Amino acid sequence: MTTRPAALERAQERVQTIQESNTTIYDPVLTTHPDLFMPDLELEILLHTCLLGAELTGPIRSRSKTAKSIVTEALGYPVPKTFSRTEPRFPGQNLDVHVQTNDNLQIWNQDISPERRYVLIRPNGEGIVRAVKVVRGQQLAQWDSTGTLTSKYQARRLGGSTGSRLVSRLDTDRLLQALQPCVVPEQILSMQSSGESPTPQQVLTIAEIYGRTLELVGTRLPAVAAEQDRVRGEQLQEAVAMALGLARHDNQSGWPDIVSQALEVKLQTSPTVDLGLVLPSDIDAAPALGPTLRHCDARYLIAYGKIEASGETKIAEIVVTTGEDFFTEFVQFGGLVKNSKRQLRLPPDLFNA
Repeated sequence: MTTRPAALERAQERVQTIQESNTTIYDPVLTTHPDLFMPDLELEILLHTCLLGAELTGPIRSRSKTAKSIVTEALGYPVPKTFSRTEPRFPGQNLDVHVQTNDNLQIWNQDISPERRYVLIRPNGEGIVRAVKVVRGQQLAQWDSTGTLTSKYQARRLGGSTGSRLVSRLDTDRLLQALQPCVVPEQILSMQSSGESPTPQQVLTIAEIYGRTLELVGTRLPAVAAEQDRVRGEQLQEAVAMALGLARHDNQSGWPDIVSQALEVKLQTSPTVDLGLVLPSDIDAAPALGPTLRHCDARYLIAYGKIEASGETKIAEIVVTTGEDFFTEFVQFGGLVKNSKRQLRLPPDLFNA
C-alpha cells in the first residue's frame, strides 16, 4: 500500500529531476519527458507539504500570483516574472491553481477540461494555508448539483446483446506494454488500494478482472433510497475492489474508479449508460493511467442490476471491455450534451478529508 511518506519521497525525487531538466512550466512533458510528469497523488502530497502554513493575503490578484509562484517553485521550475495567460496556466503539468477562501469555485472564460488538474488551496481566515487538494475536471463536474455543468456522453447495449460477457479477450497493446498485466500474487493485491497509480506487473489482466468480478452476479448491494444512484455506484466500486483482492477502495470520485487496476466501474439499473465527460474510445492521453496511456486503454466494467422492493440492488450481469472495444458491444446515442456555467459549490468537507 502506498504511504504518504513514500509518495512524498517519489515526488521530491521528481522535483530534482525537473530542476535538472532546465524545463519551464510551459514546456509539455507528457510526450517529450514523461518522467517529469507528477502523478496526482504525489502532486497533492507535495503541494500540501510545501504550501501548508504559507501566507496568502492581500488583493485577489496578488494572492493568486503568490500561490502560483509557490506552486511553481515547489514543482522545481523557475518562477517566471509574469505568468502567461495560457490554458491551463501550467501547461507542462496540465494544471490550474485556485485559492479558495470559500466553497464557491469560479472558473473564468474557459471550459472545464476533463483531464486537467485543478489545485485547490484553502487558507484560513488569516490567510494561512491549511489544506491543498488536487482534483480533475471530471471530478468537478460530478460535484455540480444544479446541472449547469452537465457534459456527458451516453450509450446503450447493442440490440440482442444480453448476459455477462468478456468483450475484450486481451488488453490493448499499449496497456500490455506499459503495465504488463499478469497473475498478480494475492499478497501484493492485498497491499494495494484503488486510488494508487497503476504499477507494472501489479495489474491484473482484463480476463482475470472479468473472472473475479463475475462472482458478483447474484450479489445484493445494501438498501439505499431510490434516488441515491451515486451511493449505489460507490457500493459497487467497493464490491469490485474486494472481488479483485484489493486492500481498500478509496472513493476519490475521479476517473477511473479503480485507478490501480486502470478500471472504470459503472452500475446500470436502466438501459442507458452514462459515460461522463470522455468517450471510452477516446485516444487522448490519460495521465491517471500513466504517461503513455490513453482513455481507450482503460478497462470498463458495466454491471447491470435491478433495484428490488427492499431497496437492495441485485447484480444480474457483468460486462468487461477495453475502452478501445467498447463500441463493439455498445452504441453511442444522443451525442454530447453540454451546457457549462463555470461556477460550482465544492463539497463542504473537501478540505477535511
